[in-house]
Amino acid sequence: MPNASCTGYEHTGVTLRSCNGTIKKANAKLDRCRFSGGLTIQAKNVTITRSLVEGRVGATYLTDWSLGGLKLIDVEIDGGGGVDPNGEAAIGSNDYSCLRCHIHGTGRGANMERNVTIRDSYLHGWVYTEGAHQTAIGSNGGGNFTVVHNNLECQSKGCSSALSLYGDFSPIDGALIQNNLFNTDGGYCTYGGSTDAKPYPIGTNIRYVDNLFGKKFGPKCGYYGPVATFEMHEGNAWTGNRWQDGSGNVKPQA
Repeated sequence: MPNASCTGYEHTGVTLRSCNGTIKKANAKLDRCRFSGGLTIQAKNVTITRSLVEGRVGATYLTDWSLGGLKLIDVEIDGGGGVDPNGEAAIGSNDYSCLRCHIHGTGRGANMERNVTIRDSYLHGWVYTEGAHQTAIGSNGGGNFTVVHNNLECQSKGCSSALSLYGDFSPIDGALIQNNLFNTDGGYCTYGGSTDAKPYPIGTNIRYVDNLFGKKFGPKCGYYGPVATFEMHEGNAWTGNRWQDGSGNVKPQA
């Protein structure tokens, strides 16, 4: 599974240079950059490769809060042990992809609202703040998510799970969760998108396929168990999910 040795910029062997952290040019391609103070995207179709972001990655009202098709490849996002005062995730929330990203050192990892792909990445090492609800990857509504072959950890007093799908602001509709490794000391390793207590309690077209549930922080993956709030609504599928140590299949709670 992905770890610090094969994600982010360091494994590529590049020497970084200082770059402006506000990107205003459409179709810009930036390589070997150190973005001190974070990265703000104000243009469409930006590609960042082999780089370090010291802070968080976000959009502004100028792009309607969309990252505009941002592609991060071999990028490390290091929050430096700080927590965003507005509770924002390290990256979020719309129209972006991460390939071989290494994300750590913030209050939360990646947030997803619509059109997000995260592959071959390592998300871990969150910083606790009072009242936080932390995850490696989380969504409070939306869809068209692809989360494939990632190492997702959440170990902190504020952790809810490694991957949380919640229908807070809209239903979860359309998510492929495949070949990931989950570990947490939170309640469950994943919340699956259909939470009765949420305003939008029914998640649809959510597929969990061939994921591994680890026991790094406890024998049940999460404190209470491996998975909660996954239900067999329209288009949902749960196949091939199992314990990492080979001790059997993982099934959603009845």
